[in-house]
Amino acid sequence: MEEQLQALLDELRCYPEHSLEKRKALNRLLIIIQQFPGIYKSSHQDYPEALNKTWEWVCKKICDFQPHSSSVQQSLTQWINGYLKWRIKDLYAADGKYTISLDKPLNINDDNDKVSMLDMLPDMRWQSTTLNLLDLKIAQMQKRDREYWGERIKRYIEEDKTGKLKNCHLKKNPDCNCQQLAMRLLLYQPPHKIADIARQLNSSNQTIYSHWKRKCLPLLREIGTNLELDQ
Repeated sequence: MEEQLQALLDELRCYPEHSLEKRKALNRLLIIIQQFPGIYKSSHQDYPEALNKTWEWVCKKICDFQPHSSSVQQSLTQWINGYLKWRIKDLYAADGKYTISLDKPLNINDDNDKVSMLDMLPDMRWQSTTLNLLDLKIAQMQKRDREYWGERIKRYIEEDKTGKLKNCHLKKNPDCNCQQLAMRLLLYQPPHKIADIARQLNSSNQTIYSHWKRKCLPLLREIGTNLELDQ
């Protein structure tokens, strides 16, 4: 396994970016690492969403990966889990169930001396950029990235040149297709309500929601990943 993983990683770095050979090697690698027993699990209902985002990130960053121990599998697992755990925390933050405060006091010894998590951060005096400014810069970069990919996916949804979204519809209701649902739930402002869509398409709320969740969202994630790989 170790030799196979290292060989695939070396192979990936040999191929030109976006080449067919690189995609094939990447697919072979993904098939293997998705079976790693140590990949972090969560009971959150949207865990598959966090996991999909993680695999998308792996596809983009895998060539930057460097093992930090003699075990490539162990290093890869830790590298993947490091990103995945933050995506899971994002899910709980969206639910309002996960918050973290750097100023929260912590008891760390028997004398009940209280320090905060901020006190435990490394000394940053060597770095001219403050934590707040660094956070701001990261947020700005993430915002620009989201806007760029959001615009590309928006254009794809509106045009749907290959009919991939439109052809993914309820068996007996072609009007209830992923293109229409994506436009009405993601692009329209304000977004349409599931109940209104169901009524207009003569379907049930649960049927619409289930098709959106099980078919349309995974399809949109796949499209987003392909757009990124094609760049």
